[in-house]
Amino acid sequence: MKDFFSDFLKKIFDILSKFEMPGFATMMISITCISLLIIGFWGFIRIRDIKNGTLIISESELLDTEAETKPLYKLSKKDIIIMVSMVIFYSIPAIYNLGSLSVPETGWAPSAKDDGFVIDLGKKTEVSKVMIYQGYNHEKYDNVKFDIMYLNENNTYVSSEAIDKTGFYSWKASTKEFTTTKIKIVPNAPGAAINEIAVFEKGSTQPLRIKSIVSANENSPDINVPKIESPDHKPYKLEYLIDEQDKVDYYTLYDTNTYFDEVFYPRTALDFIYKIIPFERTHPPLGKYFVMLGMLVFGVNPFGWRIVGTLFGIAMIPIMYLFGLKIFQKRFFAFCTAFLMMFDFMHFVQTRISTIDVYVTFFVILMYYYMYNYFIKKPYKVGLKKSLIPLFLCGLMLGIGAATKWIAIYGSVGLMLIFLITKLDEIACYTAYRKYGLSSRLFSQFWNRYFIKTSLACVVFFIIIPCIIYFASYTSIMLVPGNGVKEFFNNQAHMYNFHNELDIKHSYSSPWWSWPIMAKPIWYYGSKALAAEGLTSSIICMGNPLIWWLSIPALITGIILAVRRKDRYMLVPIIGALFQYIPWMVVRRMAFIYHYFSVLPFLIIILVYLMKVFYEYGKAARWVIYIYLILTALLFVMFYPILSGMIIPRWYASFLQWFPGWSFRY
Repeated sequence: MKDFFSDFLKKIFDILSKFEMPGFATMMISITCISLLIIGFWGFIRIRDIKNGTLIISESELLDTEAETKPLYKLSKKDIIIMVSMVIFYSIPAIYNLGSLSVPETGWAPSAKDDGFVIDLGKKTEVSKVMIYQGYNHEKYDNVKFDIMYLNENNTYVSSEAIDKTGFYSWKASTKEFTTTKIKIVPNAPGAAINEIAVFEKGSTQPLRIKSIVSANENSPDINVPKIESPDHKPYKLEYLIDEQDKVDYYTLYDTNTYFDEVFYPRTALDFIYKIIPFERTHPPLGKYFVMLGMLVFGVNPFGWRIVGTLFGIAMIPIMYLFGLKIFQKRFFAFCTAFLMMFDFMHFVQTRISTIDVYVTFFVILMYYYMYNYFIKKPYKVGLKKSLIPLFLCGLMLGIGAATKWIAIYGSVGLMLIFLITKLDEIACYTAYRKYGLSSRLFSQFWNRYFIKTSLACVVFFIIIPCIIYFASYTSIMLVPGNGVKEFFNNQAHMYNFHNELDIKHSYSSPWWSWPIMAKPIWYYGSKALAAEGLTSSIICMGNPLIWWLSIPALITGIILAVRRKDRYMLVPIIGALFQYIPWMVVRRMAFIYHYFSVLPFLIIILVYLMKVFYEYGKAARWVIYIYLILTALLFVMFYPILSGMIIPRWYASFLQWFPGWSFRY
C-alpha cells in the first residue's frame, strides 16, 4: 500500500511538473486581470441591483452613524489577559534553545595560497576528526579549500582530505581517521577566515589539547605577500585558532551553526554592520536590517541573528487575536484564530530561523488588518480624516513589507481590489440615497470629499510613501564607497532577472499545488554526528496537518458560505489568501513550501469562520470544535522535537515520517 501511494504521488508530481509557467511579468499581468474581472463582476451586481430596485437599503441604514463611529470591538481586560497569557505560553518554547550566545569569534585567515599552519599534537594520536569553525568573509573568499595533511611514519606529510570553506559561522569536519603527531592545514587560496580549529582523539568527544600551532612557511616567509585584513578590522592571529576550545561543538548542532538559508541573511546583516557591499542581493535589504538589530544587541551568534524574527513570530499571536476579534466580534473565535497560529508548525519553525519570510508575513497581515478597518466602516459616516488613518497605516505596512520582500507587492493588488470594492459599495449607497430622495449632510460633496480627496490621499499612501520607504531601505548600500544611487537601480534589475530567470534544481523544492498537502516538507537541518549513537536532531519546515490539510477545502467552502450567507466581512481574508497564493501558481522559478507561509494567516481566519458557522449547530458541534483545537495542540507537542532540533531517538523521527516525501533523519 505504501509503495502504491508513493508511485501514485510520484506520477502526479511528474505530470504537473511538465507544465511550463510564465515569468514574473506575466504573473503580475495575470493577477491584475483577475482583479479587474472581480471588480467588474462586483460592480455589475451592484449596478444591476440598484437599477432593478433589489438593493434594499433603508433610510436608517444609509444615515445611521452610531454603529460606524463605535469601535468594531471594544477591547476588554479579559482580552488583554488572554493575549498576554498566550504570548507568555508560546514564548517559552519559541525562545528556549533558540541558539547559542557563545560561539568562536576570533580567528585567522591565510594571506596567500599555501599560507597554512602546522598543529603539534605533542604525542602520537589516533585522530578521529578535525573540525573548523567557518568565520566571516566577503563573497570573494568563498569556495576556498583547506587541505588536511598529516605527518606519517616516514616524516612526510600525506594528504587526508580537503574541507571546503563555503559557510558562515558553522562547523565543518573531516571524516577520515589517521594516526600522527602533527597536522598541516594548507589553503588553496587566500582570505578564507577560520574562527576555531579542533582535533578529536578517537573515542573522545572533547577536543584534544594542542601543544602548539605555527605557520607552515615561517622558515621562509614571503614579505611581499599582503596581509589579509578582516572586514571588522580585527587582527588575524594563528593563536586565535585554538583560544576558544570551550566553545567547540563536537556534534555540530543547530544552536552553534547557521543552517539552510541562514548562510545568506546573517552574513549580509554583518555586511551592513561593516558597511560593505552586501552578500545577499536577491531581496530588498530591510529584512536583513531586522537581523542586524539582533546581532547588534546580542552579538554575532545564532541567538543574535534569530531572536528578532522570533519576537516578530511571537507578536503575530496577539495580532491574529485582534484580527479575529475585529472580524468575528466574539472572544472565543479571536482565541481560536490566535490558537491555530500558535500551534502551526511552520509558524514556529519559520520564525526561529534567520530568514526574512517572518518579517514580510508579519507586515502582510497588518496590511490587510488595516485595510479591513477601512473596508468595514463607511467613510462618509466616520468622516474623511478618520477614514484616512487606516489607509495611511495600510500603505505604511505595504512599504515596509515591500522593502523586506517582493511578495508584499502581490498583496498590494489585493488591497487595491478591496479598496475599489469599498468604493463601489459607497457608490451603491450614494445612488440609493439619490434614488430614494433622501436628504443628508453625510452625502454633501460626496464625490469631491470621498472620491477625489481619498484617491489623492491613496496616491500618497500607496505609491509615494511605500516608494520612499523602499528607496530609503537601500541607504546603507548606496553609501558604500563607489556605489551611489546607481546601485539602487542596478539592484532592482539584478533582483528581477534573478527571480525571473532562476532555473536551478533543489532537492527540497516543490510546486504550489503540493504545499497544502505537504507532499514535500523541507528538512532544514539534521545532524549526522548523532546517527552512530542511534540519535538524531532535525528541524523540519512543514505545517500542522490538522490545519493545512483543511486549508484549501476551507477556502473553497468559506467562499461559498460567505456568498450564500452574504457575510461581507469575509471578503478581506479571502482576497488576502487568494492574492498571496495565486501568484505562485504562475511563477516559473523554483519554489518551496515555506512560500505558503504568507497565505497561512488568512487561511486560518477562513478556517475559524467555518468553525463559527459550525458552532451555531449546537452543543455537539461545539464539542467537535473543542476536540479539534485540543488535537491540533497535541499534534504540535508530538512533532515539537523535529521542529525544534531536539535530540531524540532515530526511531521516534522515523515514527513521524508518515509519507514517502517526509524525510526527518539521517
